Amino acid sequence: MKTVEVIRTTKIPAEIIWDEMKHFDRVLRWVPGGDKSTIFVKGKGIGAIRDINLITQGYVQHELIAYSEDDYSFSYKLTDGKPVGMQDYVVVAKITPINNQESEIKWTGKVSSDKRLKEDDVAEALTTALNNMITGLIALINDEKPIFVDQPLENWQKINQ
Repeated sequence: MKTVEVIRTTKIPAEIIWDEMKHFDRVLRWVPGGDKSTIFVKGKGIGAIRDINLITQGYVQHELIAYSEDDYSFSYKLTDGKPVGMQDYVVVAKITPINNQESEIKWTGKVSSDKRLKEDDVAEALTTALNNMITGLIALINDEKPIFVDQPLENWQKINQ
């Protein structure tokens, strides 16, 4: 299992970022291809399950396993699908206020790969995905068009079902 971490500082107050990011059903608003993908969430709070059909990667299911309104953080795990060749993963998202106008967005992930792939390659793919999520989130909040980077192993799951 590999651990990845993506940290970005932005000139957006933590409360504004959290107000968008905390919603388990809004991820498609800030990921590549989200406008052509679908999401369905069952349940509320910890234990909620979201089923996502990504135009870019296929079917993915996540379970919300931690949530803290006070700490501006949440965590979820993969429960079905193999996006970018991941066998298992758990991610933690956290927003930390720097001051009243700036924040740090931090995603940490632990990932293992499908046996047909190298864990380093899948860890790199997860790092890219998390970076793209931050890019999309900041662009959405700033009402800008996001500039995403190419996703390694993007269609791996579709090819290897």
